[in-house]
Amino acid sequence: METDREAATAMEPMEEETKTEHTERSSGWRAWVWENTGVAYDVAHLNRADPFFVKRSGVTWWTEIRAGTVTFLTMSFILPVNALIMSIAIGEEHKDDLVVATAVVSAVSSALMGLLANYPFGLAPGMGMNAYFVFTVVLQKQVEWQDALTAVFFSGWLFLITTILGLRRFVLSCIPRGVQLALSAGIGLFLAFIGAQPGGGMGIIVGDPVTLVRLNEPLTVEGNYDASKMWLSVVVLILTATMLALKVPGAPLVGIVFGTLIAWAECWARGPSASALDYPFGECADVSQTGLNGTECFCYAPERVAAIPKIDTAGAFAFDFIQKKEFWVAVITFYFNDMIGCAGTLIAVTRKAGIVDAQGRIPKGRTNMAFLVDSVGTIIGSCLGTSTVTTYVESASGIVDGGRTGVVALVVGIWFALAVPFAPVISQIPDLATGPILVIVGASMLTTIEGFDWGSSNIEEALPAFITLMLIPLTFNIAYGIIAGTFFWIIIQILLMPVRLVKKEDPFVKFKELFCVFPRVGV
Repeated sequence: METDREAATAMEPMEEETKTEHTERSSGWRAWVWENTGVAYDVAHLNRADPFFVKRSGVTWWTEIRAGTVTFLTMSFILPVNALIMSIAIGEEHKDDLVVATAVVSAVSSALMGLLANYPFGLAPGMGMNAYFVFTVVLQKQVEWQDALTAVFFSGWLFLITTILGLRRFVLSCIPRGVQLALSAGIGLFLAFIGAQPGGGMGIIVGDPVTLVRLNEPLTVEGNYDASKMWLSVVVLILTATMLALKVPGAPLVGIVFGTLIAWAECWARGPSASALDYPFGECADVSQTGLNGTECFCYAPERVAAIPKIDTAGAFAFDFIQKKEFWVAVITFYFNDMIGCAGTLIAVTRKAGIVDAQGRIPKGRTNMAFLVDSVGTIIGSCLGTSTVTTYVESASGIVDGGRTGVVALVVGIWFALAVPFAPVISQIPDLATGPILVIVGASMLTTIEGFDWGSSNIEEALPAFITLMLIPLTFNIAYGIIAGTFFWIIIQILLMPVRLVKKEDPFVKFKELFCVFPRVGV
């Protein structure tokens, strides 16, 4: 025991030395490069005394493993969903290949996030960017899917280069404090919005041509065939919330397993032709109690335990399109959406995990490594045949369950790796089981705005924050919310400059405060 304590004590100054050795011992251009680019790193968590700083973080290995499992189960919807979306452009015959490709790149990227950055974040192909890939680039602009994958490949290298140059990290320091605080809450509303919808959630709200969204009524099984799924989702929601209130360990995982087992059992017992839990929502809404009116309906239940993995979409690049303007427009769009989206997710989830200091700063070295992993993940994903890889906001589900270190991300990676041969089982986790967890996670992320001053005295910060909070779920895009809130903040500050000059105040005081999020040296 004494040996362990001595090793742990000796490790702490060693960690600090790792972070600052280039800045304290070097001078001139080396120090400048270390301070102002993305080459600063921190891998002190890779030690034998306290691997991943599990003890220092106040958690246990079991908690981290459980939290990683919860994160994976909450993210696992990406396996069938990403394959479904991408197959619209690539071809229905490649759907199984795309499930495997999604699982492989998610496994590698998540594991690297845990090993290199020690962050409890899972990575996978991003929802929204896969839709842009399919519906805008391929279908609308008539770009071949091989050319679109090449554009993703180039954007990944652009991520990597700007990460090394420190530009991606600079983006974080340009986001105003109010927008940062609103980010977490905005993403929480975004998650809750997704969790309540039919596509990937509880199906409680549906689209409406007049009011945009409305309650999926009636709520009786006789009047709405979707009601069975909705009510079971509500039961999962109530059960999970009650367990969280009682501080039951692994409550989200229990909720997911509970809903999944009921859905599978019902489908196995009655079959898809008579199941009350048939998907998709809406498509089966007019089905009477006597049976289905179409073959498009299905219920979640695995038919096979495992399958031999293959990826026929790997390496499907085409470089003939590089000379055209549309190609580079796609590259820049992929790049900026992921850069801003990843930055926003990183801020929101690190705050939720408490990985910040008293000034709200997140670790410099670990953040650089996180950006690096995100870049490499996109490159690998494009090589396998899928769209831009990004850090997932669903990682907050594991954080809510107690996860705090890179062990969570490692576990997520392991589960995704196991999902490669067992994709027929993992991909059958029903939306009614994961949707309620997204709603609960979204609600928990609203705590970041508890102490924020929303009054008229702070309107220059509050209004941009509100715009961010509102636009993230309403535009279905994290990047749009950040851009709108930050742009509005900049305009206000520019207009206030003459007033500050008249009052003999520093007209750039607010702009200078932006860069306090990250110190120039250290963490």
